Amino acid sequence: MTDTDLDDEAKPETRRARQRRELLVEITDEARRLLETGGTAAVSWRAIARAVGLSPASLYTYFDSLDELFTELLLQSYGRLAAAVEAAVGAFADAQPGDRLLVGPLAYRSWALANRGQFNLIFTDQLPGYVAKPGGPTVEAQVAIFRPMIAVLAEHPESDSGQSAVKMPDADREADVGFWAVFHGLTTLEVNHHLDWTDAPQIFETQVRWFIEQRGLPSASEGLVERFTDWSQNT
Repeated sequence: MTDTDLDDEAKPETRRARQRRELLVEITDEARRLLETGGTAAVSWRAIARAVGLSPASLYTYFDSLDELFTELLLQSYGRLAAAVEAAVGAFADAQPGDRLLVGPLAYRSWALANRGQFNLIFTDQLPGYVAKPGGPTVEAQVAIFRPMIAVLAEHPESDSGQSAVKMPDADREADVGFWAVFHGLTTLEVNHHLDWTDAPQIFETQVRWFIEQRGLPSASEGLVERFTDWSQNT
């Protein structure tokens, strides 16, 4: 790092930069509020501009289009979910693989239930007409959610039960779709109240444990869910 780099880092934020940063937060917060309360039809430049005290034309200084604004909302939600999963798996870094592989989905489900609107935004078709750019930032943002769990699976590509190895030429890109289908599917059903009639937490734990065992990994420890709950409530 050069002296110039150090000088740049030491420079205080200018008033203009601070105002721009704060307005970006206001704009995205208002867009998210409109989306969650009124759906995509409620999100318009005029409505956002009215709420943040700008003219509709001024918003183009911050975002080129509504699609770009929607992309930012998606990236924020992806990032928050990824951070929750990474923190949980990291907190149990010294645990055996089966434990770490259960903690990831537990954190995934916990965040989703606490942020139902954001979860549905990133995993259901709530933005008619919106198309993410192929290979764009939303792809990497989604992969980041699963990376801690992919890493655990990559440590054990072959199971003791003789099942086929998971083919992961690039462990940062290749997720185990079967594993995702188990915990994501159950989470999506529960988030949208389709499992209200049953013991959703028990079903979730049972099915994720089943997958771990099918992969030939050591069974997750008894009491792990309780330890995860204690940890999450104190972080």
